[in-house]
Amino acid sequence: MMHESAIFLAILKKFFIELKRYAFNTVMMMAGIYILFALIFMGLQSFDAGDETLGGSMVGFAMWIFVILGFSELAWSLLEEARNGTLEQLYLSPVSFTRISGYRIIASFFFNLLLIGVFMVMMMVGTGHYLTFSWGVMPMMFLTLLAVYGIGFMMGGLALVFKKVQGAFSILQFIFIFLLVLPNVTDHPIIYFVPISWGNVLLNRLMVSGVGITNIPAMDLVIVVVNSLAYLGAGFLVFNLLEKLAKDRGSLGHY
Repeated sequence: MMHESAIFLAILKKFFIELKRYAFNTVMMMAGIYILFALIFMGLQSFDAGDETLGGSMVGFAMWIFVILGFSELAWSLLEEARNGTLEQLYLSPVSFTRISGYRIIASFFFNLLLIGVFMVMMMVGTGHYLTFSWGVMPMMFLTLLAVYGIGFMMGGLALVFKKVQGAFSILQFIFIFLLVLPNVTDHPIIYFVPISWGNVLLNRLMVSGVGITNIPAMDLVIVVVNSLAYLGAGFLVFNLLEKLAKDRGSLGHY
């Protein structure tokens, strides 16, 4: 247990050291994202979109950035470790690599939550539209993103085998946009089975409509939990299978 807590704290510390060391890059990245959001928001305003639509666009855009950061974290880190020649060293740790990856995802959630929190404050101050932040928002975000982290594990496994997976990242970015807006164009039950769609609906209820999480029907919450855990479990399974394939090929730490 001591080994695992030390590893988690080391990963968390690494995130904040990189944030401090490469602060300029972080600021420029946030500025670019904010400019993109501002263009989208002004476009919606020009079409006389209502307050609920504008608020929903803020939640959806912030979730999209959170999703992109979340699913790409594991795969990018594996590629970086492979380039630096340190990936095989991680497999010599007394803690399994799967657990190390899980701790990396948990640490990245809190790290990204800090960045997204700052970004959402910038959005609200810049637009004059303020969202509701109740105690249920962060658990709902985490539940919704569990499915994304499952997909991140799949991408991590693909990175171990194929090394270069940047093309798949580009495609997934647009797929996630589609999944976030899917509930706005259809009420087909498919939104209960694809990742992040239903979770985004509930986040809009919490942050735009101001509904408390205790007022959300239990079945709606169950759907999010089952959906996210299913994708997370599938991600673990695919990652372990592809990890075994990379080991069998002897190409685990090669780039």
